Amino acid sequence: MALYVMALAAIVATTGIGIVIRKAMREMAATPDQRQQIQSRMFIGVAIAEALPLILIVLGFIMLESFTGSVVVPVAITIAVTAINFVVLLRTFLDLVKDPHADKQTKAMIQTTFFIGYALMTAIPIIAVVASLIAAG
Repeated sequence: MALYVMALAAIVATTGIGIVIRKAMREMAATPDQRQQIQSRMFIGVAIAEALPLILIVLGFIMLESFTGSVVVPVAITIAVTAINFVVLLRTFLDLVKDPHADKQTKAMIQTTFFIGYALMTAIPIIAVVASLIAAG
């Protein structure tokens, strides 16, 4: 059960953060002069999106000592959901960067936001996979 709780944390985190980052990238493409306000709202949104997953990760670690099941299914769920959300984020990024009306600075802001978002989006799933390796070992 512990690893399923961590897989749930990964689902909630990657989906929530992905939504926040995609929205921020679209807003930056539409109104690049408001970059600082958009980034501030983005980081607040990421913090809100990570609140429940962090609680679930802690709960999963508390329950980890009594885990006796297979690690394959929760790890597969974690990796699959993370990959799907990454592909959706990448697709949004590529659509925005290919826009012929966007200037170089706007494209650079979107690219930076994409990489920040990717790093933030993979943090909880990495913790879930490492916890699975601990449970398996």
